[in-house]
Amino acid sequence: MDRGPQDKHYDFWWNLPRDYMVSSEWGLPPQFENGVVPEDLLSNKYGHSIHFWDLRGRKNIQTIDLGANHEMAIEIRPAHDPAREYGFCGVVVDTTNLEGAIFTWWRDKKGKFKAKKTVTIPPVPADPNDLPDLLKGFSAVPPLVTDIDLSLDDKYLYVACWGTGEMHQYDVSDPMKPKLAGKVEIGGIVAKNKHPNGK
Repeated sequence: MDRGPQDKHYDFWWNLPRDYMVSSEWGLPPQFENGVVPEDLLSNKYGHSIHFWDLRGRKNIQTIDLGANHEMAIEIRPAHDPAREYGFCGVVVDTTNLEGAIFTWWRDKKGKFKAKKTVTIPPVPADPNDLPDLLKGFSAVPPLVTDIDLSLDDKYLYVACWGTGEMHQYDVSDPMKPKLAGKVEIGGIVAKNKHPNGK
C-alpha cells in the first residue's frame, strides 16, 4: 500500500513470525538492460539502501542508506531462525576503492533496524592491458560480490566474488564479526584457472 522511498528493487526476504520483510536495490531498467552504465556507476546512481516493511500493514517502516559509494546493495540473506532478527546484505562494489562488502543488519531491543559493514573484500592489482575499459584506470580487479548464501544452521555465509573468481566462506557464528574460514579460486576477469578435471 505504501512503497516508501524505494524506487529500485532487487531482492527480498521475510520473517513471518516477526511480521517484517527486507528488500534491496540494484538499478532502474536502463541501468542494466544493456549492461552496467559506467557513468551511472561512477556517479553512485545505483541502489545503496535496504528497506524494511511491515508485512501486515503493507508499508515501509524504515530505510537504511548504506552509503552512496556502496553501489548495488543486492543480495539479502536473513537468519533462518526467525527468532534471530538479523541478516546480511552483499554490496557489489565500493566506488571509492573497488572493495566488495557485506553488511550485517539487525533489529535492536527497541524494534529499530540497524546495519554495519562487517566484511570488506579488497580488489586485486592487475595489468591494465588485461582489464576491460571501465577498470583500466584502476589497475585492479574488484571482487564484485554478486551472490551470498547463508547455511541452514546460520553458521556459514558463502560469498561469490565474480570479478576475482573466488568463493569465500565466512564463519558467522557471531554475525557482527564474520571470520574468513575458507576460499576457493575459480577464475575471474583476469585469472584463468583450469577446471579441476583438466578440461
